[in-house]
Amino acid sequence: MENIAIRFGDVQGNQVVQLWKRFTFGKKRKPRMKYMNATLPHTFPEDLITEILMMLPVRSILRFKCMCKSWFSLISHPEFARSHFALAATPTTRLYLSANDHQVECTDIEASLHDDNSAKVVFNYPLPSPEDKHYNRAIDIVGSCRGFILLMITSGALDFIIWNPSTGLRKGISYVMDDHAYNFCDDRCGFGYDSSTDDYVIVKLKIDGWCTEVHCFSLRTNSWSRILGTALYYPVDLGHGAFFNGALHWLVRRCNGRRQAVIISFDVTERGLFEIPLPPDFAVKDQICDLRVMEGCLCLCGANIGRETTIWMMKEYKVQSSWTRLIVPIYNKCHPFLRVFYPICLTKKDEFLGSNHKTLVKLNKKGDLLEHHARCHNMGCGILLRGGVYRESLLSLPE
Repeated sequence: MENIAIRFGDVQGNQVVQLWKRFTFGKKRKPRMKYMNATLPHTFPEDLITEILMMLPVRSILRFKCMCKSWFSLISHPEFARSHFALAATPTTRLYLSANDHQVECTDIEASLHDDNSAKVVFNYPLPSPEDKHYNRAIDIVGSCRGFILLMITSGALDFIIWNPSTGLRKGISYVMDDHAYNFCDDRCGFGYDSSTDDYVIVKLKIDGWCTEVHCFSLRTNSWSRILGTALYYPVDLGHGAFFNGALHWLVRRCNGRRQAVIISFDVTERGLFEIPLPPDFAVKDQICDLRVMEGCLCLCGANIGRETTIWMMKEYKVQSSWTRLIVPIYNKCHPFLRVFYPICLTKKDEFLGSNHKTLVKLNKKGDLLEHHARCHNMGCGILLRGGVYRESLLSLPE
């Protein structure tokens, strides 16, 4: 934030820096408007205010909404939210962990695992009152996209909630394509964004009979559609679809004689299902596999208990020869608890953030243990299944 004063080199820049420090790092109770009006410089041109706000993280901008009516109007405008998402100087990426069916913990991936004060935020799930049909149902986080997290609520019926934890915005969606109960073992879901139509898309792979169906929900049209596949697949990975390059991806096996493993992708714009070949010498056997997005690449992660974690990065999308292997040795006699490592994301410092079942772990690319923190004691083996990352945003959903 001090860069603002240096950049603008005038009294206005210093005034904003001091005001921001008071407002952000002072007491957490909401300041009185009388104080705010007395402190706020009235000579700021609007374009300067906009440029300064673009430099701030989402949580700081939301605090400034109660500065005055003009700032509230500026920050609340959809165009400001879109510009901030595209041009933000300090985007914040958070790790989300769902430890129970009521709350989700969100932590800045760049912060220390032991920094629970400024880095960690706990949100209540946007669930209705106990009288509502969603009460006491199992909750699963499908994935994230542009600051929104997709929640899946199951218990006989299946429902979804698109939720922006930063702003509190949410929208409920009912799954209406099937009459029978949802089967987690056979089906997989995904959450993506169609940039050509500014549309958020929910995808559910339906494995039934002789082919794999794709059930697709468009937020723009507020409707479900059915797309018939030509082959039958069975899921291999533990999680839901990984969204990358405008498509959702799952690791599956072909249900034919050889049962060959492949990655299938569903392009949310073309609404088609395609296959992506695996690395030539990759074997699913004896590994716990998962798809992630790291360093701007689609990544295939394979964890071997008591050995190493292998991360394959596809440097050029859909090009089999571009798969690059990185082996992260994880066994260390000084830390015998670290017998398996599931990578979730990569920080700006080139550190892998992942889990050892109940423990959050940070490793460098050589496999050296940097940090570990047993934060989630009640999750069993669920950190991998119920953890992921999202980028904070001010975005709203399209009409």
